[in-house]
Amino acid sequence: MKWNPLKKKNDEEENALPNIPGMPDMKDLNIFQRFAMKRMMKMSPAEREKMMKKAMTPKNIEKNKAEILASLEAMRKSGQISDDQYRLTKKKMGI
Repeated sequence: MKWNPLKKKNDEEENALPNIPGMPDMKDLNIFQRFAMKRMMKMSPAEREKMMKKAMTPKNIEKNKAEILASLEAMRKSGQISDDQYRLTKKKMGI
């Protein structure tokens, strides 16, 4: 049997990473988001923490403030986070 690079993957292969509560389902992500998610999941906790500190600088937060607020508001309205979590997150981010 020859290897076919165009053959569709099985569902088991597609969802190889565990679904973490609060994280999107792997099926709903595009190819770049899947790649980033897989890479992040393979990182050690220390590396992951370092990456998040680098990404959450005040400069980056201010640059993407509108998107962050829209995402937080959508999460609050859909019930993913409570009002207290919403306020606490805004306070921690300095928004």
